[in-house]
Amino acid sequence: MSYVFDNSPLSALFKNFYPKTFPTLWQSFDHLVANGSIVSTREALREIEDGAPENCVQWAKQNAALFATPTTAEGGVVAKIYSVTHFQQNIEQQKLLKGGRNADPFIIARAAVEHRAVVTIGTTEAPRS
Repeated sequence: MSYVFDNSPLSALFKNFYPKTFPTLWQSFDHLVANGSIVSTREALREIEDGAPENCVQWAKQNAALFATPTTAEGGVVAKIYSVTHFQQNIEQQKLLKGGRNADPFIIARAAVEHRAVVTIGTTEAPRS
């Protein structure tokens, strides 16, 4: 299986799972990175640079090739996502909350084009009135 990682699981991994405490996890993770089974997007890298733990930021810089610029095909998927009114509104709200960064549609697009699974950490929102 191949994966497209969002910022949130990478940040959580580096924040909570120390290599000395979880060596097998890190060996497996490093193997998946090395063989190309884990990728991400340029937009996720920007989110990491804006506020991930420092060890994650440093790792991302050392593995910059993982964070690809979107392709034309991925851009087409992002355009389809943005064509849905509900998602347009959600993107604008996310931009306000996160200061303009939102990798989600690009993560989804890369996964769709490359037939990979998305790895993210969901958040719960309070019901809207």
